[in-house]
Amino acid sequence: MQNRFRFALILFILFISFPLYAEESSPQSIRQLSNEVYRLSQEMIFHGSEGHAHEIVSHGQEMIQRTEALIKEVESNPAPEIKKRRGKLLTALKATLKETKEAVRLGEQEKTGPAVEAARKASFRAKQIRQQIQTLP
Repeated sequence: MQNRFRFALILFILFISFPLYAEESSPQSIRQLSNEVYRLSQEMIFHGSEGHAHEIVSHGQEMIQRTEALIKEVESNPAPEIKKRRGKLLTALKATLKETKEAVRLGEQEKTGPAVEAARKASFRAKQIRQQIQTLP
């Protein structure tokens, strides 16, 4: 009897505390995605500078997926510190997405020089986004 009561009590405590852990992990997932986007932008520049247009395309496509996921995370995040900066973050993310798509388009056309330049622009924006997100409390 006491074991069942303890078990029920532990489940109840875990059930109550679960939303607290979910809120803590949400800004963390946004930070993780912003780090991934920035890392991928650096990969695009590095490999593109070596003349590998196919690497710009592959890393760029992955960066597009991560940026779209980051946009969804920012749009759906209920944290007040994210809500305050939501407009600026979404504008910057959409601009980054546009630059990344341009780099991928140019990379697919084997125009490595212009693709690297577009990747640099996307990387600059990704770095700014990452810095904004890292300063969140």
